[in-house]
Amino acid sequence: MALVSHHPQHLLGLRFPLRLRVTVRQGFVTLHNEIATRKLGSGDSFVVPAFLRFACDVMPGRGKPAVFSLALEQDEAEPGHAGGKRWSRALARHIFQSPQGQWTAARLAALWQVTPHKARSRLFAEGEALLSLVREQRLAHALHTAAQAATGEERGLAEVAAGSGFASVPAFCDACTDVAGVRPGLFLSGPGPAG
Repeated sequence: MALVSHHPQHLLGLRFPLRLRVTVRQGFVTLHNEIATRKLGSGDSFVVPAFLRFACDVMPGRGKPAVFSLALEQDEAEPGHAGGKRWSRALARHIFQSPQGQWTAARLAALWQVTPHKARSRLFAEGEALLSLVREQRLAHALHTAAQAATGEERGLAEVAAGSGFASVPAFCDACTDVAGVRPGLFLSGPGPAG
């Protein structure tokens, strides 16, 4: 139930729709954004506020891989942490809960009971774009899914990609590289290209 990295990693642009508890079991993880930095060692954990974009530096220990888990927590008590992004955060939750869905402006318009233009305008006003948010939240879902694997169970690229709504393994690999700045093969194994 953790992500394992044998090499130093720098994951960029991570953002989850709920609070995220990062727990380090082995090695070191540094969480940071433009305002704050939090260094975690073995046995430490930290809760990242919902919908806060952050980077994650992963550093293995001496001769041992870095091992850390990602666990979502409910956050009804902190509605103000989305930085005024009411519509974007609500949509991110929907996408994360149903990543395989066909997330189009028409579907969003039906969900919000407005026109597709109005739906896109709401996202634009919050500095977001529908396709970027879909890609980001599918990747967040994939990382969370990979971190939930039982001890000794390896999830393959194809399984995680399909379960998180990506049309193909290459699409998943591209999203992982473009959004988070890493190749998924460093965390996942199995059929498909290593990224």
